[in-house]
Formats: sequence, C-alpha cells, structure tokens
Amino acid sequence: MTVGADVRRPLPSLRPLPVRTADLPASLTIEDNATVVAREDLTPSVARFVVRPDVRVTQVEPGQYLTLGLMVDGRIVQRPYSTSTRAGAHEELEFLVRLVPGGMFTPLLWTIEVGGRLRMGGPKGLFTRIPGDDRAHLFIATGTGLAPFVGMIDTLIGEPGAPRAVVIHGVSHVAELAYRGCFERWAAEAPLRYVPSISRPRDPANAGWTGRTGRVDAILDDVVTTMGLESHDTIAYLCGNPAMIAAAERILRAFGLSDDTIRSEHYWPG
Repeated sequence: MTVGADVRRPLPSLRPLPVRTADLPASLTIEDNATVVAREDLTPSVARFVVRPDVRVTQVEPGQYLTLGLMVDGRIVQRPYSTSTRAGAHEELEFLVRLVPGGMFTPLLWTIEVGGRLRMGGPKGLFTRIPGDDRAHLFIATGTGLAPFVGMIDTLIGEPGAPRAVVIHGVSHVAELAYRGCFERWAAEAPLRYVPSISRPRDPANAGWTGRTGRVDAILDDVVTTMGLESHDTIAYLCGNPAMIAAAERILRAFGLSDDTIRSEHYWPG
C-alpha cells in the first residue's frame, strides 16, 4: 500500500489493500469473533455495516482501521477498513464499504446479512489527527474515503475551543453522500463547513441536485479561497483514490501548504 506525505505505513481502510489470503495449517483454525448487527445499503454498491465484536474494543482512535475477514474454502480472506467510529471504547464499530464486482473480498461481504458472523482484528494505523492542533482543518475525501473523517470530526467538534473545519466530499451520485445528514447537522451547530460535490450532474440519478458539481480537484482551489483558508494556519487531511490525492496535493502545495501540513492516505478497490 502506498501512503502519502508524512504517514508512511501500510494503510487499509475503505480502500482495500491487495487481497490477503492465508491457508491455515490443519491444527489451526480462525474463529469468527464479531457479528454484523446493522446494515444500510446506500446504493447497490455502497453500504454501511455496523459490527459488534464478541469482546469490546477498548480503544479506537479516529482514522484507524480494523481488518474484516471471512473464511472461504479453508482460507481466510481479509481486508482492512477504516472505521467511522469516534474516539473511545466501543461495543460496536461502523464501516463504509464499496462493492467491487470481481473483487475477492467485497462480493463475499455483500452476502452477509444482519446476524452474520465474521472475523475482526484490532485497531491499527497512524492516520489520526494531531492532538491539540488549533489550525484550521481541511478534510478532503472521495467516495468511501470519507469514513475516517467521520470519527475525527465527531470527536473534534466536541472538544473545547474546537478549530474550524472544512469538509470536501466528492462522489459520483447523490446517494453516495454517506453521513450527509450528520455533516449538515454538525455544520449548523459547530464551526464546520460541509462541501459535497457531485461529479456526474447530468446523470438522471442526480436529478434535483443544486449543490456544487465537479471533481474534487476541480473545485478545491475555489473552496480554499471561498472559505478564507490561509496556508500558514491550515492542515489538510486527504483520503481517497490516488489520482485525486496527487492532484489535490499539487493544488495545496501551490496554495502554500508544505509536505508536513498535508497528511494523506490512498485506497484501491478489490
């Protein structure tokens, strides 16, 4: 997995890593240790899964990931996904996942209904907010790359004297604007600006959309200017497909952000 800027480690997250499979020795079995307790299909290919581990997860930092796995013909097939859950201990964790036709894991996950069992690993990862950072926070995501920012922002706006934040979320279709209600509510109550954008405004599925249109990199420069962000007082967090991140990083550097103020993670389908 390739990661960007100052966060250099294997990153999974709603952007699956290359498939991981493992043949198990006859003497070893891997037991399911978690249950899907809720599922919401936003579109035929994007869903939110709520998973309850048998043993409560003691600590999760927003931006971290957990591995989800299923047994197939004596092998475990697993992928890591960022959780959208806020900081703290949790009896349930939520994941935003995109189905990839022909992939090795997500088509299996899509067969799991509420009550289904799977294997879940513990939280890992370093793509987390810098504690106590009072600079303006710019969060940029495409598709399911929004997931780690949900927990980050839910935690951020609950802190005393929370810095202002701008969230840009780019998707193809309105139905893919996961957590739209949450962000609109937060924007009404906290120093947060929510900027969703649809890249295919002429698609009939997006009829009635009156918000911004265009890919994230096409609107980023205007959003930065409109929101009055200043390069010396802004930190940017990027999560999504590598092409978007590369384009956004070029724009942010031209704006004046240095490498150490741009934190990014990529994802690949699978």
